[in-house]
Amino acid sequence: MRIAVTGGTGFLGKYVVEYIKKENYTPLIISRNITDNSKKDYEWRITNYTKEDLIDKLFDVDAVVHLAATRGSQGMISEFHDNEILTQNLYEACYELNITNIVYASSISVYSNEKLLPWTEEQPPLPKLMYGVSKLACEYIGNIYSEKKGLHVKNLRFAHLYGFNEKNNYMINRFIRQAFHREQLVLHAKSVAQREFLYAKDAAKAVVCALKQGKLSGTFNIGSGEALTNYDVANHINNIFENKGNLLIEDPTADEGIRSSYMDSSKAKSVLGFWPDYTFSEALTEIRTLMKGLDYVPLWY
Repeated sequence: MRIAVTGGTGFLGKYVVEYIKKENYTPLIISRNITDNSKKDYEWRITNYTKEDLIDKLFDVDAVVHLAATRGSQGMISEFHDNEILTQNLYEACYELNITNIVYASSISVYSNEKLLPWTEEQPPLPKLMYGVSKLACEYIGNIYSEKKGLHVKNLRFAHLYGFNEKNNYMINRFIRQAFHREQLVLHAKSVAQREFLYAKDAAKAVVCALKQGKLSGTFNIGSGEALTNYDVANHINNIFENKGNLLIEDPTADEGIRSSYMDSSKAKSVLGFWPDYTFSEALTEIRTLMKGLDYVPLWY
């Protein structure tokens, strides 16, 4: 089976492409830009994501994993409209080419009501950020094409993703690099909110589980089953990276400014056959081993 991966050079895309190959399928990277390494390791095609160009690029494909998206600054919905247009163009091209097996990467960001934790697929979504609004809009586009045009779109709502060598300064990635260098980790406030994190390798596994259900449509929560406070995250990282106790909480009485976010992923287990392979600590152990093989690990990006 030849599987096209839009956004295949991105953070999650690299994991998905590797997992597809491990399962003895043939990955095809679809992207606006292709890195030199991707050119060497995998088949790739550059696209501008118009319907016509996608029809040209996907002519020999059996299934599609749709990861391509712009994140934006969260303030203006206009920053995300390209994602919705891209998604419809892709589904139109798939319809024309009779490619019906599609997996779409959605997000836990479509939820927000803490009174309903853990969130299930049957609950009404309530995004609080424009990113979540756009993800939900793309889910609905997929649902329409599944119902009216015979596509089988599987929307996977991933928990907060993390992985190896992600080049940003989000808390979890910054803490990993700081602990690697035996630096002190700093929490600016008390730690109460519990959030669910998912190793990107497990997210890639979920994508392949969904691909194996070619005639299935619907929405599925994909999580790790672990809900951790920021303090838990910092402690786990320090323990795994042999930086134990090197943690400062600046103001234990302050509001940390985040809310709990975790899901019930039992539907994915029963319908897709997906179970995460890694606990948070197990994933950190693997990440640390991989980091030791890097020539240089910066504290900040």
